[in-house]
Parts: sequence; C-alpha cells; structure tokens
Amino acid sequence: MRVRPRRTVQLLLFLGFLALFARTAYRGQDLLDWPVHLVFRLDPLAFVAEALAVGREALDPRWLGALVLAAATVFLGRFFCGWMCPMGTVLDGAGAGLRRVVGPGRRLRRAPAALAPVVLVGLVAAAAAGLPLLGLFDPLSLLLRSLTLAVHPWLDAGLKAAIAVADRASPDAADLLYRWLNPVLSFGRPRFLTAGLTAAGFGAVLALELLAPRFWCAHLCPLGALLGLLARIGPFGRSRAPDCRPCSACGTACPTGASAADPAEPGMCIQCGTCASVCPRAARRPGPVRPSSPVPRRHRRAVVAAAGLGLAAGLFPRIRAAEAETGPYLLRPPGAKGEDEFRKRCIRCGACMRVCPRNALHPTLLGAGLGGMWTPRLVPRLGYCEYHCRLCGQVCPTGAIGYLAEGEKERWTIGLAVFDRNRCLPWRSGRNCLVCEEHCPTQPKAIVFDRDSGRPGLKLPRVEENRCVGCGICETKCPLPGRAAIRVTRENPLSLEIFF
Repeated sequence: MRVRPRRTVQLLLFLGFLALFARTAYRGQDLLDWPVHLVFRLDPLAFVAEALAVGREALDPRWLGALVLAAATVFLGRFFCGWMCPMGTVLDGAGAGLRRVVGPGRRLRRAPAALAPVVLVGLVAAAAAGLPLLGLFDPLSLLLRSLTLAVHPWLDAGLKAAIAVADRASPDAADLLYRWLNPVLSFGRPRFLTAGLTAAGFGAVLALELLAPRFWCAHLCPLGALLGLLARIGPFGRSRAPDCRPCSACGTACPTGASAADPAEPGMCIQCGTCASVCPRAARRPGPVRPSSPVPRRHRRAVVAAAGLGLAAGLFPRIRAAEAETGPYLLRPPGAKGEDEFRKRCIRCGACMRVCPRNALHPTLLGAGLGGMWTPRLVPRLGYCEYHCRLCGQVCPTGAIGYLAEGEKERWTIGLAVFDRNRCLPWRSGRNCLVCEEHCPTQPKAIVFDRDSGRPGLKLPRVEENRCVGCGICETKCPLPGRAAIRVTRENPLSLEIFF
C-alpha cells in the first residue's frame, strides 16, 4: 500500500468536512439543505454516548452508519483513523509543519500504549454514573467545537477586514472578493465565551505532535481507543513475512508505534500503510492473524482502576449540592430536552452555536456543573434567539435539541423577561424608553406600558408573563451599558423586588 492514495483520500474527505462546516450556518433560510451532521452519524463514540444517555432509544436508524463503521473496523482495523478522520488529517498536517520548524530530534519517548483505553474506560464509566464528558474528548466534537469557537471567528474577522481594505481601493474588486468568500463568511460577527480556553486546548492537542506523530490518536483519543478495541478482536492485521530482516525501518516510521511488534499492534495500527511504503522488501503485509484480547493482560489493572475512578467521578456531582443549583440565568436553546437528559445527550460539538444567526448561544463553563461543561446556553446580552429561527434543532446530531416545526418554535418558552426597576430608565429616572417594547416580536407584545397617574405622559413597562417566550431580544437591545435593565430568567419570581 502506498501512502500517496491515502493522502488523496484524506484531503478529499477533509474538504468534504469543511464543506459541511461551511454549510452549518445561516444562509437566509430556516431549513438547511445539507446533511450537516453527517460526520457524527459515522461516529461510534457518539452512539455510545447516546446509548448511555437514553438506553434503547439510541437504537435508531440514524446511527446505522456508526454501527456499520464499527463492524467494518473489526475486519479492516482502524482505517477510519488513518484514512477518514478529519482530526487525524489536521494532526498530520500540523505535525509535519511543527516538526519542520522545531526539528524531528526534539521528540520525546512515546507514552504507554495503555493510556488511550484507560481514558476511554474512565470516560464511559463516568458517563454511566451520570457525568457525561465523552463529547468533550470525542475528536470530531473537539475539532468542530474548536473551529466554531476559536478558529473561524479569527478567520472571519480577517477576511472581512481584507474586504474592507479592498473596498477602499476598488469597490468592484471588493464585491468580487466578497462573492468569492461569501460561502465561508458568517452572517454577523461571531464572538464566543471561552474562545481563548478552547483555543488553548486545541493548541495543546496540536503541540503533542512534537512529542510523537499522532500522539493524540495513539495515546489519548477515546474514539481511537474504541476502534482499537474492536480491531483487536478482528481476524486480520499486519505481520512480517519470513524474509523480513531486522532493519527496524517500519518501527521507526510508524506514526503510532504499532509496527514495533509482530504482528503489528492492532489496537494502535491506523492502517496508514507507512510500514509497507518504507520496507525495502515489502515484508510487512496485511493478512490473517490470531485475534487478540480486547484489553492486553498487562493493561487490565490500569483499565479496572480507570473504571473505578470514572464511577467515582460520576457519583461525585450527585453528592455536591452546588451541582443542583444551575442558577436563574442558565437558559437552554429552544427545543432542548430536560436539563438532566440534555446534559447526557449533548456531545459539545458546538454545531448549534455555529448555526445561530444572532450569536446567542455560547458554551457553559461551570454554570451547569461538571456534567454541563461546554454545553450550549443562551446569553441574551450577547445575542437573542431569532423568533422564527429553527436551525439549532436541525444541526444537533444527538437530539439534545429537538427539532421544532414552524409555529411550534414561536410557542416555545425559553424563559421569562423580568425588569430591574432600579436600572430601568422609566422606573428609575422617570424618562420614557420604548426600546424593549419596540423590538418585542410576539403578537400581541409581551411588553406593555402602564400610565403613571402621578407623572402624566410617562410610560412604565411591564411584562405580560403569559406572552413572553424568553427570546432575549429585549435584553440584547436594552440601551443601558453593562447589565441590562431587563433580563431573561429561567425562573418565575414571586416578587420583582425580592428577586432583584
């Protein structure tokens, strides 16, 4: 097997992934015409996460691709990691660039091969016990989340700045440039909370390439570990032919260290074909091998310990009172499941944040407890939920955000807007302000005015609770600097004065 065909397949599939990423955006219509979450339909780890969340309900035809990929891995090995995974393609490219700058001589020794299964078992055990963090470390979720929160906003700002510069020089050239770049530009100006932290985490994964090629894939990736466990029970692998001489060329070139053994370690071999391409005798060949135990004997104690730690970590939030207090301003997207089910089903891919046309959805850090890290929340001061928009439910790959039909979305209640009379201009200063009422999208409007008998002409705003859907546009548009005079809460306070 030659490496060049693999590179071609990797490039084509990565371009397809980028095309789906570009189409996961608002383009002036409420319905998406591309299967933007197709890549997650091929993700066995996402299927495991959903199965742990909803049990038998995960046996849905939409996960057929993931089950087919898992079955194919038993017979073909971890071909997904070497040929199809977009994260693997990014690591190959970034690693080659980093090693060209730093030099190959600065690599450290490889980590123990047992580390990836330990990570997988620990995360699965934690999820089974109620701490769903599989999505945080799923490579597909990690890549899409990093592109959404950290990479694309910088790219979008740079491209729009370039168009602005071109417009001053030649409006016609700027118009041509805009039409050419429009497929990758955002509707607004995307800015996200935790963008810096997300960028740091993604940068750390790329920097691991300086330790060894495909360090993440071989030693940390839970999806790679899952596929590796399946590959170990398969009847095929790569072994050395009788005419092989101990030149160690394959072991040196193998990016994951799988070729150091004979036959090659099936749980780590990503079927990249590097060993065959560097072998002077073509002595490393695919063929039948004796199936291995899913977990090597020497690693079983570490796996058992990881399972115990995962269960303990999953039970820890249940004994902390702070985990149950999510706060009145934790607003979930329209169509979101109940809080507990939502946390378990969400794989933190960031697709809903990417597609939101008003930049209203942002990742949660610790506001929803340990099990809610990087799940989406609505932050009305930064952006509001478009009244007729139904995009987030269309792009969610796991059903954590359900799809709302036309007319159903407009009736979905996200929260309740509440006035802070100590900040609202009419209440505090006796000056009329109509901004919140003018932007309220409901019909009839949820924000109405009362007349002040003592001050003729003054309109005092209040919220009709049975009309408010909590879209947050009133909070977004409030002209006061800093905290808005009207805020959307997920609770219905008995008294505005007590609440504030």
